[in-house]
Amino acid sequence: MDTATLTPSGHDPTMGYIEEHLDAIAAAGMAELTIARRGQVLRRLHDYLDAGLAWGETAQIEAWLARLRREGVSRRTALAYGSHIRAFYAWADEAGILDGDPTLAMKRRRWPRWIPRPGLTQEQVRIALGAPEPWCTAYHLAYYEGFRAKEIAAARREDITEALAWIPEAKGGDPGAVPTHPAVWELLADRPPGRLVTNHGRKVGPQWVSQEAIRQFTRMGLRGAHIHKLRHSLAQHLLEAGADLRVVQELMRHASVATTQGYTYVTDARKTAALTALPRLWSPP
Repeated sequence: MDTATLTPSGHDPTMGYIEEHLDAIAAAGMAELTIARRGQVLRRLHDYLDAGLAWGETAQIEAWLARLRREGVSRRTALAYGSHIRAFYAWADEAGILDGDPTLAMKRRRWPRWIPRPGLTQEQVRIALGAPEPWCTAYHLAYYEGFRAKEIAAARREDITEALAWIPEAKGGDPGAVPTHPAVWELLADRPPGRLVTNHGRKVGPQWVSQEAIRQFTRMGLRGAHIHKLRHSLAQHLLEAGADLRVVQELMRHASVATTQGYTYVTDARKTAALTALPRLWSPP
């Protein structure tokens, strides 16, 4: 069969199972931004399907993803939507909330090759690091320590020493640590205990950090920059300074070196320099 029809198993056939799924992945430590995006995708699909997610059919789900592509959604984004949908139905089937998984019959499509994008230049980073607080601190943590938005929002002064910057809950829920850059320690050494990035003393979340950081970048003339781009810049600048790829992987806290490669844009100048450094082993007579 190329389609699979779901039937509810004593569960609310409207939106309740979406919220239950989001609660489950939140408890498993998934990032808040990923949870929010999954919820958006599932609710949009629920509204599109004739009978909602509980009776979703393979052909209907594929038709929705195809329509998104025709409307201009990128191939990579459509594939990400598909991943969110597959994860939901796999969870619902395994939990016994719904009977069957219509995504099992969906054609698996290959992800496009990831081409790293250039990060900020060192001059642009220098401008960013001079931002007013709390962005000076946020940008220092993102660039010198490789902190993500979630980690910046949760960062506390007592977790940073002159030697190490501790991350009690990094991506995936595991703790992490990276060496403290002298510039970060100089900035934070005399700070009192407590959260390092707040909104006028109020606790903030990763979405606030991401969105407000973009506004601050724009105010400083750095259009198109965002907080995660500072992580890209860190990886790129480390490689340009001669760091080994495995060292960069550890500093970025990536589980796979393949992920690190997606962050490490290699400039044409570096490619040319590497080639021209090879000795001339033969010359025409």
